[in-house]
Amino acid sequence: MLLIPARWAGFRQPRCGWGTGGLPGITKETGEKGLRKVRRLPFIIYTWLVIVLGIWLLYYTFPQLNLDLGRELLIMVGFGVLAEWLAVSFPQGQLTGGFAVILSTYLIYGPVPAAWVNALATVLGQGVANRGNPLRTTLFNAAQYVPVVLGANFVYVLAGGEVARGLHWANGWPLTLFILAYYLFNQLFVYIYTLPVRGGYPLLQWPDALRWDGITYLLAVPVGLLMVLLYNHIGIYGTLLLFIPMLAVQFVLRFYVHLVLANRELRVLYEVAGKLGGNLNLKEIFDLLLRESRRVTGFHNGIIYLWSEEKQCYVVEAATGTHAGLFRGSVVQRGEGFLGRAALSGECHLVDDAREDERTLGDIGFTQLHRSLVVVPLVAETGVLGLLVLGDKRAGFFDDKHVQILTILGGQAAVAIANVHLKSLLDRAAITDGLTGLYNYRYFYHRCLGELERARRYDENVALVMVDINNFKQVNDHYGHSAGDAVLAAVAGVIRDQLRDGDLAARFGGDEFAVLLPRTGPAEAKHVADRLRLAVREYVFEAGERRILVYVTTATATFPGDAAGLDELFKVALKGLEQQ
Repeated sequence: MLLIPARWAGFRQPRCGWGTGGLPGITKETGEKGLRKVRRLPFIIYTWLVIVLGIWLLYYTFPQLNLDLGRELLIMVGFGVLAEWLAVSFPQGQLTGGFAVILSTYLIYGPVPAAWVNALATVLGQGVANRGNPLRTTLFNAAQYVPVVLGANFVYVLAGGEVARGLHWANGWPLTLFILAYYLFNQLFVYIYTLPVRGGYPLLQWPDALRWDGITYLLAVPVGLLMVLLYNHIGIYGTLLLFIPMLAVQFVLRFYVHLVLANRELRVLYEVAGKLGGNLNLKEIFDLLLRESRRVTGFHNGIIYLWSEEKQCYVVEAATGTHAGLFRGSVVQRGEGFLGRAALSGECHLVDDAREDERTLGDIGFTQLHRSLVVVPLVAETGVLGLLVLGDKRAGFFDDKHVQILTILGGQAAVAIANVHLKSLLDRAAITDGLTGLYNYRYFYHRCLGELERARRYDENVALVMVDINNFKQVNDHYGHSAGDAVLAAVAGVIRDQLRDGDLAARFGGDEFAVLLPRTGPAEAKHVADRLRLAVREYVFEAGERRILVYVTTATATFPGDAAGLDELFKVALKGLEQQ
């Protein structure tokens, strides 16, 4: 088995994974403008240097091929193609048992035929069973095996091994070094190639691929040695008897790899579900969603937009990444731009390259800064509550696996956000008056006790202003109760607009309101009362097409000048209303 990256299934972006058959391709010129493009250039040059080196080595060694053995070599190529077709794919690569073919070819025919068989099998196998790799990737995958085989052969010869001896105890140590050298050289080629696109699937780390690669080597090496023994006793067709079981092992390995990845994904989802099931506030939910999303994708920048009833748009509630500060304060209007259309449709979107995708052309902001984008609407029963937007500067960074997991995470977060909103509404309903939106008397009285205690401790004044609507019964009798309710709500709105931060307003009775003014003396309280009375008088109240004139009466009382306790404070203020 060989370690190689493969294409991410179903999309046009590179894979950074492993398996016999090649390395991840950079589907298009993915270098960024300016400095980012300069940083990408060495890896592009490296890719083509390896391709040219592999082709040149094949050309240089062609005279050493024994074409009389062409039929047998083509059969070995066929074995390699089968291994490619049945490769074990996972989000960042693929695994095969092709090293059994390479090892047996090397011991039977020598290093040059092994290099040719390996290269041809890779080109044909990945050319037919292509997993989205561009031509450049397929060429690289094939070409890099040529110097790997010849380099491992150099170590073998240097250690005293003789290919002509085949399977012999004297070749035991050199053959072990050949296998180790092949493994290490292959890892080196892969590691360098995958540096620009590493980190797309943090649940799968490089040590995982090394371990799985080691498992396939442990299985492929004995099979390859036995294929050599069968060839010596039965011939070329005898090798098929052992290679077929090797292909069966790949199916078992496929289930193992997919089970491991599924288990890790489920663990993340389970942990998130457990945390979201707790008593989290919105900030904690947003931080958790971005943190767990990074565990899955390793993005550059992430934003969570949340719908604001007040502003009637989606506003940034959380952001993380190197440019998070640039996006705070930005908004998304429903139906406008790429993100706005995603919010309107409620559908997930995956963008491989924002510079070429029609959905993002002409957009500014987040979509302009990133090449790869994934947008996951946070959908609950009430609608699209927000958007999870992740971006990466590398083209083709996200894939379908990311979208699947992020969709589930987003769904869990949306339920938690909806629960927080519902709890907030219930809590609000318990302390407010349903008609006016002001505090109800019970909650207001409780808050007043606290304010008076604080004022007593710090020797401060507290003022109470009572507001009564004049002749309110006539409004109900003349215009109807619906008009009376509208007047109550409008008066409450006027009072709310006239207050400072920290002032408290409540509906005290049927047509009476109470306002508590912390750190306010008698003169200031009278000024506030006069301002409230004037604001209500100047407000235009309407009932259908008719205008209603509304006047209010106000009275004030202050602590500790007028009263030593809350009940007495209310009594003084209410008495002032009666006297007017």
